[in-house]
Amino acid sequence: MVLTIMGEVADKSINSHFLSKPKIVLHFFNGKEDRRIPFVLSNVTYVDGKCFFSGRYTYRLDLLFWKTRAEFLPFEMYLNFGFEGFYEEKINIDLMPEVFETDDKCFAYTYEGNHFKFIPNKKKIVHTPVGRFFVGFFNFLLKFVQFIFAILMIPLFLIDGLLRFTEIKRFPARFNDESKVKRLFAFVFWRFSQIAMNKVSLWTAKRFIFKNCYKFYKLRKVQNNKITFISLRRDDISGNFAFVYDKLKDDKSLKIDFILNEHTISLMSFKEIRTFTKACATSKVIILDEFTPQIHYIDLKPETKLIQLWHACGAFKTFGFTRLSKPKGSPQPTRNHRSYDYVTVSSTYCKKCHSEGFGIATDNVVATGIPRTDVFFDEEYKKQAKEKFFDAHPHFKDKKIILFAPTFRGMVKETAFYPTEMFDLKTVCAELPEDCVFIVKHHPFVKDKQPIPEEYSDRIIDLSEDTELNDLLFVTDAIITDYSSLVFEASLLDIPMIFYVFDLEKYINQRDFYFDFKLYAPGKIVYSQEQLIDTIRKEDYCTEKIKPFAEMFFDHRDGKSTERVVNLIYENLKNNA
Repeated sequence: MVLTIMGEVADKSINSHFLSKPKIVLHFFNGKEDRRIPFVLSNVTYVDGKCFFSGRYTYRLDLLFWKTRAEFLPFEMYLNFGFEGFYEEKINIDLMPEVFETDDKCFAYTYEGNHFKFIPNKKKIVHTPVGRFFVGFFNFLLKFVQFIFAILMIPLFLIDGLLRFTEIKRFPARFNDESKVKRLFAFVFWRFSQIAMNKVSLWTAKRFIFKNCYKFYKLRKVQNNKITFISLRRDDISGNFAFVYDKLKDDKSLKIDFILNEHTISLMSFKEIRTFTKACATSKVIILDEFTPQIHYIDLKPETKLIQLWHACGAFKTFGFTRLSKPKGSPQPTRNHRSYDYVTVSSTYCKKCHSEGFGIATDNVVATGIPRTDVFFDEEYKKQAKEKFFDAHPHFKDKKIILFAPTFRGMVKETAFYPTEMFDLKTVCAELPEDCVFIVKHHPFVKDKQPIPEEYSDRIIDLSEDTELNDLLFVTDAIITDYSSLVFEASLLDIPMIFYVFDLEKYINQRDFYFDFKLYAPGKIVYSQEQLIDTIRKEDYCTEKIKPFAEMFFDHRDGKSTERVVNLIYENLKNNA
């Protein structure tokens, strides 16, 4: 389906100080499952108080639904529209596309205004067994010929590589390993892959072993009492996992396993592949806390339920399919995230955001609350956390403690950074009273150290590596952050916040948010270090925005989120479907 949409919105609040981009979401429903996909706007222009927008994008209709994808049910589509503080489902205004095209051989369709109806023709979409055989055979034959030709070319690849090895010619920049021999073999494999049209690498070999190892263990029965926790985010039982496990561990009828390491398939040993695939094939419930790519390479049994305890509260920065067409965004055909049977979130408001981001049905998103936030309602825990902190840092007692906790820049872990020069602690400390002290807590992905001036070392501590972030909130008087999801936890404790966002427009263009940042950020927004210092000095934090923010993003503020998550797990253990 190809959509081209153009439109305009006139709103008096649009001016040089406040810009709010419109949002269009395609909302599909087939009677059993729904799916939200953002419409990609390629142009947004503001002229004379009006916002003009347009976009064109191509969607795969046969890949909309996941759980019911084999049924090819008739479905409907509505255009949902949002702008500034306004968002409406199934709008009743006429937002007819300028251009609407689809393959009418595979999908019969009608549309009027914002409402579309599609009737799939399964015979046209799915090849017949005979057709599939001939398509598969032709593809195999083509790959086989390419593979044989690539083998015959290996001597030429070796000669080319040896010339580069001896530096008569140079290796392309991508081959930068310190070992020349490794560069040589990597280069030869790369040239071979270009001709054979099959990437030859340890990664492809391990992926083949991974998939087939799972198929082998899939022959075994699912153990109805087995729960496996899997995390690439942590190597110990912490975060949401710790709270949930604490509630389950005394139940002797359960068999509970953990797979905790940072290894994706390419880094897994063969023992780790065997352990991982066996656990996935035999567990009744699998629990994740982060994007786990290897889980999406396999088709779990229907009786195995996959629950994602997403680590972040609320719905702040866009992720997954919401970042369609953006850098590192998930393309529509990918399987990523779509295997989840349930995703736990902090509020009903977040359901549609996570449904869109993960490409799953809205009913699969459950507003249980986030387990690790239960400590914010535990007075004894808060007391102990404070005592532990001040025992370790007694010189911070009776001071005004400011927590500097920004998120990272960059798209992925490997390229993550924070421009530390944008927060000059020497200038900040010099301009503020001596009773203002700072805790620095960078995102775990950021490897660069924040420079700490020697003359102010008694007023600054860097706890980026060795402290649980939540525990620091209990001793914090104010927070300096930017786009970190820390704001959700801070709102539960009513902590004043400053949003130091010197690169806001760039961040919106590259990453964007689920809500209008300037409208809903629960604190003072500043764009320069001078504004930041002035805000701290005057204590001008705009704290009146915190309570409405917390009410929007937390349905339950009762310290019982873990209990609700555990009940969800038990329900799925009992479910035999």
